[in-house]
Amino acid sequence: MKSIWITWEVQRRNRSMSDALDASFYELVTKRKGVFRYLELGFKTFFLLLRERPDVVFAQNPSIVLSVIVVFFKRFFGYSSVVDEHNAGLFPLDGRSKILNRISKYIVLFSDFVIVTNESLYNLCLEWGGRPVIMPDPIPYLSIDSLKEKSITNDVFRVLFVCSWADDEPYSEVLTSASELPSNYYEIRITGRPPVGVESACSDSVKLLGFVSEEDYVKELFYSDAVIVLTKREDCLNCAAYEAVAAGKPGILSDKHALREYFHSGFIFTENRSDNIRDSVKLMRSKKDFYADQILELRRSLLVRDKASLIKLKNIVYKGFLD
Repeated sequence: MKSIWITWEVQRRNRSMSDALDASFYELVTKRKGVFRYLELGFKTFFLLLRERPDVVFAQNPSIVLSVIVVFFKRFFGYSSVVDEHNAGLFPLDGRSKILNRISKYIVLFSDFVIVTNESLYNLCLEWGGRPVIMPDPIPYLSIDSLKEKSITNDVFRVLFVCSWADDEPYSEVLTSASELPSNYYEIRITGRPPVGVESACSDSVKLLGFVSEEDYVKELFYSDAVIVLTKREDCLNCAAYEAVAAGKPGILSDKHALREYFHSGFIFTENRSDNIRDSVKLMRSKKDFYADQILELRRSLLVRDKASLIKLKNIVYKGFLD
């Protein structure tokens, strides 16, 4: 049996999942934009399918275009299609486009299986006529063994806010909360390229990191005392929360049911308001040893859960090929 995993995005979940499923990994990217991006990656995907002739094809959604290609061409190539559905794939443009909503439902309906991260999305895909399987992000392996240790002032509580400056992230509220935290005790380090004008609104306790490489991002995780990962979306399990667990770092997450249910230990849950975020950072600092111990316990329990979920996923998706 031959399986491949295709993605048009650079994201850690794709690598972790493809490794866990023993699928050959193909990360197709381009510098082209708009329609030219879709044309180039579409042709690359088609010829990849033609060359590899796989039995099972996994695809990440988004991209919704990639997922349509994989689901459509299965009838010609004879493979089983499995789409890894993210929130942005199930609800493109946050559900504002009727056409994209129909395409999203087409993908769920006609894919052999769809992978989702939680029970709420599982029930939604069932309602749409799909065949969902629950598989949260596997806890990734992170290491900085090859990196030199860095001296950090103990008095300063370093918090890494993992941010892409997207509309679903309450970054303005984080900046406001940071302005109320004294810089001699707190440093809020923020990833990603911020919109124009953000730098002038930052207080002394904020450090804008801009785009960081994979290696530098892992360093930032390990050198931080805690992590902030926030979203306005429901039923969204943030990749950075898994990465925080992998690095053994406690954190602050948005108070959403799906997040509370999965990351049930080692995290503080906050409303996406500046005063709540500020108070959560202060609480994390005052009880950092307590939450640090909790996050290690959570990591152990999630690794056990990952193993069981993966066995179940393999049994469902590969059934018939392994019989």
